[in-house]
Amino acid sequence: MLIEVHYGNGSILLINGNCRSINFVNYLRKHCCVSLTIPIDLCSLNTGEPFHLLSSQTKIVSADQRRLPAHLHCVLTRIEEDGTYIPLLNDPTLITNEFLAKLKRATSTSVKPIPTKTNTKSTKQQKLQIEKPKRRRSLKSVAIVATIVNSLKH
Repeated sequence: MLIEVHYGNGSILLINGNCRSINFVNYLRKHCCVSLTIPIDLCSLNTGEPFHLLSSQTKIVSADQRRLPAHLHCVLTRIEEDGTYIPLLNDPTLITNEFLAKLKRATSTSVKPIPTKTNTKSTKQQKLQIEKPKRRRSLKSVAIVATIVNSLKH
């Protein structure tokens, strides 16, 4: 069973789910750059249902494995102390209000979307930066000037 984990700014990690849960979680933490102190979980992209990676009820290594599809699409989520699930994915095409509602229904807790970074530059400033490309400096002009100066000295 392959698990496609969506995280970060639209990054995707493909993991083999046919392994021990501790190995799965360690691999996930390592490749998604998540600290050991942060509780994480995966939630199905279709249903919002959590996998409970850190409990004995995990769906990855359970006997229910045969009923899961061969390829799962999941979102990496952080679990707050109060049980709130926060998706660690900054992709508005996948983290929609519909997905957040499914996640809230499946977890029976509150759900917070990940705060998105807003661009503070105005469009006018962006246009100016696009129109003025950086001037590329060349050593050829410096070499020509140096030879002219040397020829004038002699």
